[in-house]
Amino acid sequence: MPTTLGLIGSGMIGGTLARLAVTAGLDVVLANSRAPHTLAGLVTELGAHARAATPAEAPRPATWS
Repeated sequence: MPTTLGLIGSGMIGGTLARLAVTAGLDVVLANSRAPHTLAGLVTELGAHARAATPAEAPRPATWS
């Protein structure tokens, strides 16, 4: 069962942490102060182990489809 890391913040630090987490085999839920659609580029770069969410959703356990 994969572990999921929720990150609120996707700038230099959050983006780097997300890349490291995906490389380590974790699923990542990313959020920022704008909206999930603004994270499309980073989510695409990270691949199937990443998804965007709102700040309220990011700390919750993820439901992956």
